[in-house]
Amino acid sequence: MIQTRPYEFMVSYTPQVQWIEKGGIKLLLAFFFIELGAGMFLVASLFNNLTAMAIGWFLCAVLGGGFHLLFLGKPLRFWRMLLSSGWKTSWISRGLIFVIFFLVLGLANIVLTQLAIRFTFLVFVADIFAFLTIIYGGFAMNFANGIPLWNTALLPILYVISGLLGGAEVTLGIALGSGELGVGMAMEEWIRPLLICFILLIPVYLMSVRYTSSTGKASVKYMALGKWAPLFWIAVVIMGMVLPSAVVINSYLSGLEKGTAAFIYVAIISGLIGDLATRFLILKGGIYSPLIPSSNAV
Repeated sequence: MIQTRPYEFMVSYTPQVQWIEKGGIKLLLAFFFIELGAGMFLVASLFNNLTAMAIGWFLCAVLGGGFHLLFLGKPLRFWRMLLSSGWKTSWISRGLIFVIFFLVLGLANIVLTQLAIRFTFLVFVADIFAFLTIIYGGFAMNFANGIPLWNTALLPILYVISGLLGGAEVTLGIALGSGELGVGMAMEEWIRPLLICFILLIPVYLMSVRYTSSTGKASVKYMALGKWAPLFWIAVVIMGMVLPSAVVINSYLSGLEKGTAAFIYVAIISGLIGDLATRFLILKGGIYSPLIPSSNAV
């Protein structure tokens, strides 16, 4: 079993709690909204969809940024992380820099788009920082060497796929709601490969962690076969993979017809729930490798 008693810290499998328990849940929400918003902006900017760009910027700035500042504990002092040399070693500091640059450049693009001005180079630079904003959370977690579930090169890739997939899904919903079927069809072209990558990457990611170490095996069992197994199979597999896949296949065969719009919206919401559940389980399943070799299992 996973031990949580203080006197057994780092002797048996010890779950991390700082980034998921109590106030730590704010980091989960911060990563989710920051990456979803940046993903929306990046995808929408390619099609000059002002509404989706603005909503994505709002999600990243207000919800994602707000939860991130609250997680830091001293929100009014966050600027010290930007002025110090912390960015050289801390992915949280680097992430704040990426987010700030993205928000400034993204807002400039939104204003110019509203004025019917498209400055291609500015859009390109804003999208670069949007991409860095999406990926930094994966690198921040990947930097934790003592947690095998996080310390894998596949985690940043998974976060990028999730951010872009969620952004494309919400942009699709906005396009359908505003009657922009052309943008909606383009979004579907993005969603299909991203959803396939997400579906393939989840088992590859878990299997790679499973065979890396005994602690990795314990994390995977804890997520997929232990206490959180119902959340994994219902929210991640069924809601995050099966249902969106069924709707995408149906939409591919029948097209974006009005009769299928309701199912598409259900699939979008279901996919976002699956994304959030995946992130929760990755944070919740983070277990420190014991300092003393142990044969305990979940």
